[in-house]
Amino acid sequence: MGPVTEQTVEVVGERLHPLTPFVKGWGYFVVAAVALVNNEGLRSNLTVAGIGLAAVLVGGILLGALSWWFTKWQLTDEAIRVDSGFLFRRTRIIRFDRIQAIDVAQPFVARLFGMAELRMDVAGGGKSDGKLSYFRYDEAQHLRTTLLVRAKGEKGAEQQEHDQQAEALAPPLLTVPTNRLLGATLLSSTVVASAGALIWLIVATMVLDFHIGLFAGLPLLLGVVQPIWKQVVGNHGFTLSESSHGLRTKRGLFDVQRQTVPPGRVQGLLITEPLIWRLLGWSRVELDIAGVAGQKEDGDDALEGAQLLPVGERAEVAYVLARVLPGFDLSRIQMHPAPERAKWLRPIGWRYLTYGVDDQVMVTTRGWVSRRTSIVLHHKTQSVRLEQGPIQRRLGLANVHVDTPLGPTDATALHRDQVEAAALVAAQADRAREARRTVAASFAVQTQPNPPSPDGSSNSAASPAADSSDR
Repeated sequence: MGPVTEQTVEVVGERLHPLTPFVKGWGYFVVAAVALVNNEGLRSNLTVAGIGLAAVLVGGILLGALSWWFTKWQLTDEAIRVDSGFLFRRTRIIRFDRIQAIDVAQPFVARLFGMAELRMDVAGGGKSDGKLSYFRYDEAQHLRTTLLVRAKGEKGAEQQEHDQQAEALAPPLLTVPTNRLLGATLLSSTVVASAGALIWLIVATMVLDFHIGLFAGLPLLLGVVQPIWKQVVGNHGFTLSESSHGLRTKRGLFDVQRQTVPPGRVQGLLITEPLIWRLLGWSRVELDIAGVAGQKEDGDDALEGAQLLPVGERAEVAYVLARVLPGFDLSRIQMHPAPERAKWLRPIGWRYLTYGVDDQVMVTTRGWVSRRTSIVLHHKTQSVRLEQGPIQRRLGLANVHVDTPLGPTDATALHRDQVEAAALVAAQADRAREARRTVAASFAVQTQPNPPSPDGSSNSAASPAADSSDR
């Protein structure tokens, strides 16, 4: 008689809330309604338009129903497994030890039906990888508690619950007023350019009798409405608070979003100052967070990082920088300008090409229409490389790139004297090695490196291969 083999019984899993298809399918109806408003032929025949809208709504719900039927989730001993997709099957396995934080969110439509979704901050995952929607609100809270216990143990779950209660009671460190958000958005270069072009189109069509058609203004109108919706509605009530796990942000009018900035996982910072903002003393601060920044999903901008401050005054920017990097003061760093011959490549912007270093970071600036200040921590430097194009060789100039994990930060010292650039590469490589030796290894995380350097570029010895804490 042969050996007895234990038969493995596959767990089927559970489905999400039955109203999930409707909550997810209403977006198709909104898109169809917008198309109806902009189509004169459909507006003249309301019967056909109504049938079309109903068909789109039903079709969206049916597609959502198919997605709901084939989506199941289950808890295993080490992970939560999510199977989805009716044409192409997809399986997500989220290990408990990779979960950094868990939030229960209620988007606007889901809130109307008492539903919620789980948003898990997963190290090394994208924004959509940790989403699981939708549940009843009480069911989502219960599942969140279960996952916290699995991921952090009883004490860890109790500590995170205590932190959330303390966060709700403690006053925030900083709050961004809604009127400043609106003013900053209206004064952004995208909105100003789109609004100007839209006004010209209206005047040309209605006054000058140019037969362009107002339908051509739809992209321009989106260029005005979309930034306002994203910045004002998305960042409404932006608050920055402190918890035992690091700084924590909360924002959103309809869809409240929370994000934690753990100490030690910050790879770099980016300060953006559009031209009009600079006149008012306003800036935006974004972060590269290990395992989170650098994703491009759900319609987000490429390489968009975590927002630390959507728009703030100079004193507020200095305050939040000091909270993230204790002891850091940007105003004390001596910045070195590019040589004057760089104006042959940047006739106007060469005056704003600078770099500076201290014991903690390297800082680079560029741009005169939209000033970008990149701040890179020495111990997060993955490599340093020098690049020189044919015109730069004739002028004796070169670029120095400091490579970090993917994210909005792009620390590049543009158009430096080639002798100065070579010395900067060697010096930054030494600073990176020395910083990795002195930084505690307890902040080691998985990161996603930049793509390989293009042919012809030279890399220094600042590769993180020598130190596993930067991988």
